[in-house]
Amino acid sequence: MDQQSENSRREAICPSKKSKLDLATARARIEETKGPEYWRSLEELAGSEEFQEMLHREFPKGASEWLDSVSRRGFLKLMGASMALAGMTACTKQPLEPIVPYVRQPEEVIPGRPLFFATAFTLSGYASPVLVESHLYRPTKIEGNAQHPASLGGTDIFAQASILGLYDPDRSQTITYLGDVRTWGDFLSAIRGPLNVQKGLQGAGIRILTQTVSSPTLADQLRSVLRLYPQAKWHVYEPVNRDNVYEGARMAFGQPVETSYKLDAADVILSLDADFLSAGFPGQVPYARDFAKHRDPDSGNMSRLYVIESTMSATGAKADHRLPMRAWEIEQFARTLAGSGLGISSGGSTLLNAEQAKFAGAVAKELQNHRGSSVVMAGDHQPPAAINQQLGNAGKTVFYTDPVNANPVNHTESLKDLVSDMRAGKVDMLIIMGGNPAYDAPADCNFADVLKSSKVPLRIHLGLYQNETAELCHWHVNEAHYLEAWGDTRAYDGTVSIVQPLIAPLYNGKSAHELLSLLAG
Repeated sequence: MDQQSENSRREAICPSKKSKLDLATARARIEETKGPEYWRSLEELAGSEEFQEMLHREFPKGASEWLDSVSRRGFLKLMGASMALAGMTACTKQPLEPIVPYVRQPEEVIPGRPLFFATAFTLSGYASPVLVESHLYRPTKIEGNAQHPASLGGTDIFAQASILGLYDPDRSQTITYLGDVRTWGDFLSAIRGPLNVQKGLQGAGIRILTQTVSSPTLADQLRSVLRLYPQAKWHVYEPVNRDNVYEGARMAFGQPVETSYKLDAADVILSLDADFLSAGFPGQVPYARDFAKHRDPDSGNMSRLYVIESTMSATGAKADHRLPMRAWEIEQFARTLAGSGLGISSGGSTLLNAEQAKFAGAVAKELQNHRGSSVVMAGDHQPPAAINQQLGNAGKTVFYTDPVNANPVNHTESLKDLVSDMRAGKVDMLIIMGGNPAYDAPADCNFADVLKSSKVPLRIHLGLYQNETAELCHWHVNEAHYLEAWGDTRAYDGTVSIVQPLIAPLYNGKSAHELLSLLAG
């Protein structure tokens, strides 16, 4: 736009003082004025046509307020009353609750001041020692237990969120039989007869399906039930399990073992698809702390992390050197590393490209230079016991202990055996303790279909929720939350933690210990 056009546009919007101005009219207006009168320009004072046109363009008369019978104040009154009435519809009359002070004040219970209790949260059989904050006997916050070696004050997202399950309104709140509400006494009466029958059969028709059990007390109770009913069977299934870890340990040591690592003593760490810094990995909290200790760049001896993985992970994001590979290629990498780099007979052929072979050579050189101060970690599907043994890491940065799992069987095979017995009509009483196998069992097992169509006379489910498995069972027993029941459990390193309740069961739920006590008589 040229300068002349711009000036014309500005003149049209706001006339300048060069416009024709009747000074005589302006002077007459001033003389007629009595008292103070304010004006912005001589054009406004004179009431020129140009000024009136500009004023109309800026403040058109059509923009004036609507003539409405309802005033602004009346509108606000109406809306306020409507909202108050809407809020009152959701209110119910509360019963009178007289406030009575303690006759004997409980020790250390002061309103407004929290108390802290040590307990443990279990996920997939592995305990996370925690410290629970409680206000007036109500749990409110979960943090790590600084005095436990499996926590050292840290915790993961699953432990933090576990308190939400305690107050979840969707929790199962009653015992049911075919969907109808029943009592604990009704349940006792219903199973007393079948249990007496099974005593005469030595429990040949009893099957117990649990998730991973690491509680010493619960494992002892299960073995007591099996001693009372010698023909009964205990099956274990969990969708995310450690079958390959234990199978690899059997190949290396002849028995299943649990592996733990001392990362603060490792100068070189090789991760073969092992995301040990992500929540859910056994021992993730202490591993993250130990790993961070040895990553101080000012120490002069910072550890190095090599990661080979198929997908991006939290561990890969922290790696000094990362090599992306397909999952099936990682085994080939491990064979190349063990065979050509470390002199271990790996068997089979290896097919790596030039980049992968170069990476394997560099890693092998690092591991050779740090014998006894290195760690080779692998995902659950690729146990690295032979490499760690060859490097002399066992007993220094890598440790082997008895399995945390009290029944370290192959989960998939155990579930298939149960389904086979159900099809054959060998199961008279099926007790499912936790989990939801009807939803998360492998499709080729057809667990849900067999459970639905089978002729198992008595099917019992113990769980926190009325899930798909509960719908296919005769009896559903609402389970107590771990913050509502006593128990014990093991951490990744085998240490035992006591599980203590912080609150009475909100819905009179029963724990697995109570149910097994009933079976044991």
